[in-house]
Amino acid sequence: MDVSKLANGGSTIQGGAAARQLMGATASSPLTKATTNASRSANPVDTVVLSDQASRALSVDLSPTAFATGAPTNPSTAAAVKDMDKIIPAMQRYTEESSRYAEKLSGLVREKFGLPDNMSLTTGGAANAMMDSLAKENGLVKPEIPQILKDHGLLSDDTQEVDSQSQTGLFGLSVTTVGDPDFGKRMDLAFDRSAAIPSDKQTLVALKSGDPATAGTLNRVKTGALGGLTDTASQDGAHLFAITDGAADGKAKVAASVRSVGMDDRVNSSALTLLATIKRYLPG
Repeated sequence: MDVSKLANGGSTIQGGAAARQLMGATASSPLTKATTNASRSANPVDTVVLSDQASRALSVDLSPTAFATGAPTNPSTAAAVKDMDKIIPAMQRYTEESSRYAEKLSGLVREKFGLPDNMSLTTGGAANAMMDSLAKENGLVKPEIPQILKDHGLLSDDTQEVDSQSQTGLFGLSVTTVGDPDFGKRMDLAFDRSAAIPSDKQTLVALKSGDPATAGTLNRVKTGALGGLTDTASQDGAHLFAITDGAADGKAKVAASVRSVGMDDRVNSSALTLLATIKRYLPG
């Protein structure tokens, strides 16, 4: 298993495992993109969401050398060192269980969303809650954090509750298979779960910077709930879309923004269906 650290606290686990992406816009995507390793075999990188705790479990240093500088002075650290013979196997077991859960969830998502094998997935915010709901509805049980890891403050259950209450989320698709002719193409759909628009009213609108016909809608994306998740820059040949209620520019309610790099055909053919499927599995 190949683990690469991300700039914003997440980890990318390549080779049949998964990645948890934390919020933080970059120049190329509203979320930190999953990294790829060109030296690995040219297989798809299954990128699905791990709990924040599982990502942290992969990065916590529990090696003997981590405590080799002398007796710890902090009482909580001292207690953790005392229980290290229990903490290490518990952390290892939880990490392995989380990895297996992520692999199964990857297959489930591909099935429910009709994703090809070369497509990797990144989620954030409410989309994480959607993934948990999808798993639960299909009998996939999320691993529980061992009590000893909670007792020592190493991991907690807080993130799942935050995601379930989040108003917005991001569901990103990308081709990460090295050597694939579509390598580097991506589509990021940011959605606002509070924007209730009937499916028969949803309209896909192409947004172009400087176009007066869509300037009002573009401004709503930039300044509204989706602004923090939407990269409106046009580098890499990116194109921006919005899913609205079909009202006049500047007055339209925006349910989602979609940023495409080389995936305009997929956006036009499946963005509305993708949003409907996400909402189908959102909890609450």
